[in-house]
Amino acid sequence: MLTRRELLGLALLGPWLGGCGGGDNPGPNSATHRGLELPIATNIADDDWPLSTPASQGIPAAAMQTLLDEGAAHTFLYGMLVVRNGQLIGERYYNGGKSSDLRSVASVSKSVSSMLIGQTLAAGMIASTADTLGKLLPKELATTPNAYAAGITLQQLLDMCGGQQWDEATRQLDATGAPDMTAFALGLPSDGKGAGKVWNYTTASSHLMSPILRNANGVDALALATSKLFQPLGIERSAWSRDASGMVHGSFGLQLRTRDLMKLAWMALQGGQWKGSTVVPAAWLTDSFTPHVKGLGDLGALKKIGYSNLWWTGTIEGLSVNLAWGYGGQFALLVPQLNMAIATASELNLPYSTAGVNETAILNLIGRFLRAAQS
Repeated sequence: MLTRRELLGLALLGPWLGGCGGGDNPGPNSATHRGLELPIATNIADDDWPLSTPASQGIPAAAMQTLLDEGAAHTFLYGMLVVRNGQLIGERYYNGGKSSDLRSVASVSKSVSSMLIGQTLAAGMIASTADTLGKLLPKELATTPNAYAAGITLQQLLDMCGGQQWDEATRQLDATGAPDMTAFALGLPSDGKGAGKVWNYTTASSHLMSPILRNANGVDALALATSKLFQPLGIERSAWSRDASGMVHGSFGLQLRTRDLMKLAWMALQGGQWKGSTVVPAAWLTDSFTPHVKGLGDLGALKKIGYSNLWWTGTIEGLSVNLAWGYGGQFALLVPQLNMAIATASELNLPYSTAGVNETAILNLIGRFLRAAQS
């Protein structure tokens, strides 16, 4: 069996090292959900962002035009938005994409789950990220006894350092095909190294954010996101897939308009603020944007990749960036030094080999734009 590195042909350099040790699984995103969430048409008007010209916000008009035009060359790209200083300065849809469509954001869902965890911690509904699954999921563990899983902490799950046996490239369908994804994830055995030792991207275990959120708040992740994230940001519609037991998928399956994905990105870039109100605690986002795991290599224009609290970090063209990253090229990319956010929507019903190429192409496209934007 080929490793995911070979399947994708990724240009990842160096060992996967970091705060929880080295690993050999470089995959950033899961394909388990591909093809499951078809776009949902809506009649939501595209009048929810203030518009401005690139030049008025200090971005060369030619750089923006080139970015949008180059996007048209990619048959897998459905949409791309650029916001600077709170103003929408670039927007285009491709290949039948529409501003009103709800599209799957794939593993960007993980970063949304992370923001919900941050809110829940701030509200005192979860005491600490040091809490173990034994404390957070007692009923679930009672029906799926696993002494190893009981000792994993919330922080270890958030950083993909739970130490469970998992191969993202070969086992995803085992997880998403399970009638109860929570029981499946809790039942995974130790990798033999133990929690906190090795970074291993695991869509199965990050699903556990969903039952953790439900237990802590008394409502499921979609209801929580709707009331605590989406409504405060003026997001009118969303959808989130569930497993056969009815549990919201904690690690994928969220569907949003790309304009609404940008709202989440912009709020996060502003330290959790939206129109003068705190939506997500600033301290949680600061911690999420400070890599707990470092040395995860490079992918195209994205360098010095790191990971923290279900978010990605790195640099592009010398600029620090933070990313919510979904399979095939669903990106919410924050560029703090430019007070800029970029959101993309792309095809996700793809094999690994194609998805990796597409993700790299989008990152390179963004890299060329950021280089030109600084000139």
